[in-house]
Amino acid sequence: MDVNKLGGLGIAAPQSRNKNAIDSTNKRLNDVLEQLASGKRINRASDDAAGLSLSEQLNTQIRGFKMADRNVQDAMSALNISDGVTSQVASLVQRQRELAGQARNGTVNDDQRKILNQEFQQINEEIDRIAEKTEFNKQKLANGSQLGGGTAEVQVGANSGESMALPTVDMRGSTLGISGADISSVAGAEAAMSLMDVAIDNINSQRSTIGAMTNRLSSTANTLATAQVNTEAADSLIRDQDMAMGLAELAKQQILNRTGTQAFGMFNKISSDHIMGLLQ
Repeated sequence: MDVNKLGGLGIAAPQSRNKNAIDSTNKRLNDVLEQLASGKRINRASDDAAGLSLSEQLNTQIRGFKMADRNVQDAMSALNISDGVTSQVASLVQRQRELAGQARNGTVNDDQRKILNQEFQQINEEIDRIAEKTEFNKQKLANGSQLGGGTAEVQVGANSGESMALPTVDMRGSTLGISGADISSVAGAEAAMSLMDVAIDNINSQRSTIGAMTNRLSSTANTLATAQVNTEAADSLIRDQDMAMGLAELAKQQILNRTGTQAFGMFNKISSDHIMGLLQ
């Protein structure tokens, strides 16, 4: 009998189907092993195209939340520096008010007032120096420009349009209204005390704004942390492998692979015996 005609006996088709079934089982077994090894249910688009798309969108949000949190922390660091500066300036202005009060006293003579005025003017210069030299990341913080100008935007969310403006901080003597003060005379000392009161109110107002913004940013950081955790959980549900289900599927595919291989071997043996019987 011609061996090439054995296909007509119905042997080749079942053999091909058995092989395809084993190949399919092997592919699924490899997929399960990859998922268990990576811990991911979706390792490529073919695993779940829609799930991958949604997972990538969530991952974009997660990365955005992380960067926003970093931005918020940087902004809070800058505001903490600003608060420290305003506190120091407030202390210096309080000292100036003390000097003005002393110079206003009738028991002090003009020579002594001149000496008091020297310290007063030195403090003015120090206030201006602090205002001009205080920086964060090489940007001015306390002279009413750059980070202290009231226009610096902080990205506080994962998406565009989610930003906050840092408050204006200006500790220069000219802004506080104390630059021209002079306590070398009784009249000048009395006027200076009034200027110091206005300056202190100005400083306190700026400090209150800084504190309010710091608290707001702290609340924003907490919100970002919560959003990040929840988004990561959602992404995990979509993309991560359920290890219990994965192990169950692995056991199932291993059984199918083993039984399929055994069945295929038995089929080949039976087919071989059948062919030999036909050839005899």
